[in-house]
Amino acid sequence: MSHSVIETAANALAGREGISGPAPQSDPVHRPSALTDGTREGVLHFQRCRWCHTAAFRRMLCPACGSTDMAEERSAGIGVIRHVTVVGRREGRPRAMAVIDMREGFCLRARVGAVPLDSARIGDRVRLASGPRPREIVFQLCDA
Repeated sequence: MSHSVIETAANALAGREGISGPAPQSDPVHRPSALTDGTREGVLHFQRCRWCHTAAFRRMLCPACGSTDMAEERSAGIGVIRHVTVVGRREGRPRAMAVIDMREGFCLRARVGAVPLDSARIGDRVRLASGPRPREIVFQLCDA
């Protein structure tokens, strides 16, 4: 059984002299998405499944139904600490890292800043704060 290949302008050079075909086109105007950054201009973004309405953070697929149809939404930036631990570093100061349950229904891991390390506790309310680096996600304790 044999098959034939139709040569077009797009694949004319494919397979000849080590040329594997046309180079993929890149997007000249690249805007970062919540999937890669999470925060843009001091606002936390997350994804919500258009099928089952499950909220997720930095996901390509819905963790509940597996759908790829995810809509980007803006978070209010308010959450509750589920787990917190102090992480020591070889250089620099130790930092409080926490798993935070957000009001919209998703969770994320982030740094709790501008507090003594032992003052961040499970159940404390936190809100999004500005970090020292643009892409770093940092929370601070809400005033009681």
